[in-house]
Amino acid sequence: MNLLQDIRFAVRLLVKDRWLTAVATVALALGIGMNATVFTLVNAFLIRGLPFDDPDRIMYVGERDTMTGRNFMVSWPDFQDWRESQKSFIGLGAWSAGAMNVSDEGRPPERYSGAYFTANAFRLLGERPILGRDFLDVLPGDDRPGAEALVMLGEGIWKSRYGADPSIVGRTIRINDAATTVVGVMADRMKFPDADLWMPLSQMPGLAARKRNERFGVQAFGRLEPTVSRRQAQSELTAIAARLQREFPETNKNIGATVMTFSERLYAGPIRLVVLASMGAVGFVLLVCCANVANLLLVRSTRRAREIAIRVSIGATRWRIVRQLLVESVLLAVLGGVLGWLLALSGTRWFDAVTQGLGRPYYLEFTMDGRVLAFFATVCLATGIVFGLAPALHLSKTDINEVIREGGRCGSGGLRARRWTSVLIVGELTLTLMLLAGAGFMIRSFLTLYRLDLGIETAHLLTMNLTLPDRKYPTPEERAAFYDRVDERLGAIGAIGGATSTSHVPFGSGLAMRLVIDGRQAPGGEQPPQITRVTIGTRYFETLGLTLRRGRAFAAADGTPGHEVGIVNQRFASMYFNGDDPLGRRVKLVPDPPNGPEPAWITIVGISPTLRQRNVREPDPDPVVYVPYRFAPAPSMTLVIRTQGEPAGMTSTLREEVRALDPDLPLFGIATLDQTLAQARWPYRVFGTMFSAFAIVALVLSAVGLYAITAYSVTARTQEIGVRMALGADARQVWWLIVRRALAQLAVGLTLGMAGAFGVGRLLRSLLAQTSATDPLTLAAIVTVFVAASLAACVWPARRATAVDPISALRHE
Repeated sequence: MNLLQDIRFAVRLLVKDRWLTAVATVALALGIGMNATVFTLVNAFLIRGLPFDDPDRIMYVGERDTMTGRNFMVSWPDFQDWRESQKSFIGLGAWSAGAMNVSDEGRPPERYSGAYFTANAFRLLGERPILGRDFLDVLPGDDRPGAEALVMLGEGIWKSRYGADPSIVGRTIRINDAATTVVGVMADRMKFPDADLWMPLSQMPGLAARKRNERFGVQAFGRLEPTVSRRQAQSELTAIAARLQREFPETNKNIGATVMTFSERLYAGPIRLVVLASMGAVGFVLLVCCANVANLLLVRSTRRAREIAIRVSIGATRWRIVRQLLVESVLLAVLGGVLGWLLALSGTRWFDAVTQGLGRPYYLEFTMDGRVLAFFATVCLATGIVFGLAPALHLSKTDINEVIREGGRCGSGGLRARRWTSVLIVGELTLTLMLLAGAGFMIRSFLTLYRLDLGIETAHLLTMNLTLPDRKYPTPEERAAFYDRVDERLGAIGAIGGATSTSHVPFGSGLAMRLVIDGRQAPGGEQPPQITRVTIGTRYFETLGLTLRRGRAFAAADGTPGHEVGIVNQRFASMYFNGDDPLGRRVKLVPDPPNGPEPAWITIVGISPTLRQRNVREPDPDPVVYVPYRFAPAPSMTLVIRTQGEPAGMTSTLREEVRALDPDLPLFGIATLDQTLAQARWPYRVFGTMFSAFAIVALVLSAVGLYAITAYSVTARTQEIGVRMALGADARQVWWLIVRRALAQLAVGLTLGMAGAFGVGRLLRSLLAQTSATDPLTLAAIVTVFVAASLAACVWPARRATAVDPISALRHE
């Protein structure tokens, strides 16, 4: 009953002070809405997991170099030993992702994302087909070597390509140029691991011949037994890995096992850091909001001192006073939460829209589930208590005698309020400066990447990918011959300015290799330096519009046995041959970790301009060795075409040219190089925008809070100002009287905030692109903005104080 009375009284008070209510509601809505938005992202990235039953029981299993901490996929022989020896999992499954070309008579070929699955994988995930059977039903040997080629289709491809025809089960289609029988269809929710169709892992080319030291291409997972913890599973696999180290010391030395959730596996790098940093940033924004509203309530508390004194004098206990005030603050938080929920919905939809088409996993959905709702409710309640506690405790200590003696004016209670407001303002300023630092670093990184001198003209460069099926092109010689025909055919098209093929487009990625230079020995115990290898066609530099600095381009025979040559970029020449002539010198590129036969020596025949390949975030570009595709013809390559007109207009022509060479081979991933670069920049653009929004909100709230406190100080000291002016104080002295307290708060907040800004820079260091964590230009810019906004907030009310009429001020009560 008493609580209902408190609620009714609080509602009347909030309606009466509607301007304060409106300002506090908007401030809280911003803080609560931003927190709900970012927690939705945290939930999707780091908490929710896979969209299957009991996702917390599904573990990613991999291998790790215990000396360097590097994570690897699994060796197929190691996986088989694990599966036979382990007892912690209901079962272990494995998969290998890859592109699959689907072709049928009467339909154009299409490329889909596919995966090779062990037969038990679907059951371990808890998924059953909606049509037909999976690889374990009826024929338990579907995944044995030499079995009939089988495929399970996803519901999406079943509907889009085959019109949801139920007779597709049992029909033969061609996948990677091989006749394959369709055995079932999986529901649309099952796309793990971002696949549209699945084949038995035993049909993966070259799987049976895999060596124990080949830890790439195959990944593993398992579902824990109901009574087994993740730690117990980790201990068991660690023991099995130790046994394999003893049995196979040459291939398994220092190789251990890892057991982790899929969220930890997928988002263990920069994305995890930036999401958690965003959560910390919105936490700061919420604290700024709470401090701001608490200050507003403290200012109002001086007007309510007489009311509280009367309530205490007629028997109200301190707890009853505190409860009444906390009910008011919680109601304010609820109002802010309602508006904040609408802001959170808008923010989540915005993030979902700007990250479409950026390669995120299919199950990564930014939706507000029960976990987000629970977080939202907790934040609303906690916020109401946090910002309401200080005013409540302050007012509950009201001295009845003092209030009666002062006639309702400020006494020691007003002094306590000023101390509280000073602490809160300093806290707001400190947090705001830290947020400005984070936003400044992220925006500076984005601008640096955006204005980066690429060294080539990208406006008319079109890229598209193709993947040669192993069954049709099983040998390196056959793949190289096909790329020769593609180069010849594209080079004959008069409408294009140049065409070539490459394993990795510029600014995208490259193959990391260890470098060995003929005649040089690496210092004892040290790893050889790491460089980037890119496989290219003969007209690569011509198509990009680059001219070799020295040496020659690749000839038709380069890359064949006895003609192992390479071209290095200027960065490579400067790092490893500074002062010496690299032309004619020999280098060896060793995979990391080593696998396969001993690599051949490569003779350097040319030096190219430096073009960034992998190290986009670093100030210095990476050293690159370019080799002809005949040297290492990979199944997947990217075609790069320089068009004379609009790039999109050439797509159909290029498709037809490739189809003329192989009617079952589709082109996919068609995009301009500008689009590829924009996709590489998206984390800085999106998260930089978010950090900037957080910082701007905090800056505005801090400035408003500083303005409100300074303006209230002018009002509370009106009589004092009148007395001082009547005794001869001039406008400058009155101005300084008001401003000096705000300047002291600003100085303390600036000092603490700068210390926090350096900490923010260190935290974000791994995310920054060519920007120092203590970049003086960024720090100077944010300090300038911060000081300017803060000074404007406190100077304006001080100027009003200088215009006070002494006579009116002396009459002020």
